[in-house]
Amino acid sequence: MRKVKWGIAGLGNIAQRFATALTQYSQHGELVAVSARDLERAQRFGEQFNAEKHYGSYREMAQDPEVEAVYIATVHPYHKALAQLFLSHNKHVLVEKPAFTNLYDWQEMKALAQQQGVLLLEAMKTVTFPAYLQLKSYLREHDLSITSIEASFGNHNYYDPDVFIFNDKLSGGSTLDVGVYSLWLYYDLCHFMGHVPPKPKVKMLASLKQCYVDTDACFTFDGEIKGKISSSISNDLNRCAVLKGADFTITIREKWWNPQVIEIDRQGKKAILESPVSGNGFEFEIDHFSSLVSQNKLDSDILLHQVTERVLATMEEALAESGFGHLTQ
Repeated sequence: MRKVKWGIAGLGNIAQRFATALTQYSQHGELVAVSARDLERAQRFGEQFNAEKHYGSYREMAQDPEVEAVYIATVHPYHKALAQLFLSHNKHVLVEKPAFTNLYDWQEMKALAQQQGVLLLEAMKTVTFPAYLQLKSYLREHDLSITSIEASFGNHNYYDPDVFIFNDKLSGGSTLDVGVYSLWLYYDLCHFMGHVPPKPKVKMLASLKQCYVDTDACFTFDGEIKGKISSSISNDLNRCAVLKGADFTITIREKWWNPQVIEIDRQGKKAILESPVSGNGFEFEIDHFSSLVSQNKLDSDILLHQVTERVLATMEEALAESGFGHLTQ
């Protein structure tokens, strides 16, 4: 399979990790261009990762005919404008999670991608890990039905007004920053099981007087597959995810969002699904996306549009009803 030529838009910390995976561990992609609003920053980043082209504006990279696919790595309030720019220039777009801050923007950009005949996906790397795909195969092969999912993502962060997670103007807060991971896990497994969850009960807290973001959130789902989905930017939370059924318990070991070891206990009979990672994990979403581009596919059977839509709709509604609707604008 040929290597797809990538550009990166936005050159912060997550772009560093993506570029490392792309240049050192990816089998189906290569980095050809990087772009930022600051040319010097683009030049430094490009030299660090041996990218041939460095652009001081996103539009310049959008106009580069050599760039086939673009990874959008800016803070999420800027995702839509960049997605619109690159899709309009017929680039395939992988946009860092959360893809957008509301469902309408996703639907509008999805329609644009379809109109242009290019691929648009949300970058939720967790579900592209080999161990996670093994888990789905195991569930299918053994005809197991999940009845509950518990997952959390939370880290203690000291308050810093200059950090975007504490900035309501940059759509900070725990739900959009890290809650999206746990909600993706829940909705993806529900979709896999053929279950459409009911609306969750939501509790959100703003524990810091200095900022107007949700520092902690908990989504509780009833129905066939119960769920307890938690997030925090102020507290360390459990790093294992636990799935249960009538006669089994499955534990995705920490960090569950980078799944490598999955323990299965079926009435005392234990099994382990293990798939160590040599890179940082971004290589799996890169290679999956690149393979879709090479095959001229406009959808994915792993990074599902349906799951992106359900997660975005749930987050948007919950934030609005909890007094944080300003984060989704």
